Amino acid sequence: MKYKTGCFVGKFLPPHIGHLSVIDKALRECENVVVVLAESPNRSQKLCEKAGFPYFSPQKRLEWMKKHYKNNKNMKFIFFDETGIESSDLKTWSEKFKRQIKNIDAKYADESYRNLNETYFPECKFVPIDRDKIAIHGTDIRENRENIKFMIPEGKKEVEDYFKKTIDKKGE
Repeated sequence: MKYKTGCFVGKFLPPHIGHLSVIDKALRECENVVVVLAESPNRSQKLCEKAGFPYFSPQKRLEWMKKHYKNNKNMKFIFFDETGIESSDLKTWSEKFKRQIKNIDAKYADESYRNLNETYFPECKFVPIDRDKIAIHGTDIRENRENIKFMIPEGKKEVEDYFKKTIDKKGE
């Protein structure tokens, strides 16, 4: 193992196979993996509303992830509430993050987060990931229902059921 504890942060809005590829990489390289769902629920609800996609709570999305990785005992799942932190205020965000999530020695993220990690988490190794290795993103799924097929199975059915109910209601 390269690292004692690796961390991967995302909104997982919704969780999809691209997220799984990063988590699986961390599982191969770390003794322990911390998956952090970081978001301001109000901002995320607006993103979903704008895209016509159902909003599922952070707890629900973490439940899906926990089910997916139920056989991995070396994992921890945490909700990090960004409410009240401006997206440009990286110093405040990182200070709050460090108070809540401790003992991380590797952070997995795409290159756009390198500066954040190297500036505010110098104690952690930045492990770059290729977001386009599996070219699907949460935005792609929220904005195009055909991409629901790329969601993790544990959440896919609930999203499909939501749209079935929505379509059925409109047809009445």
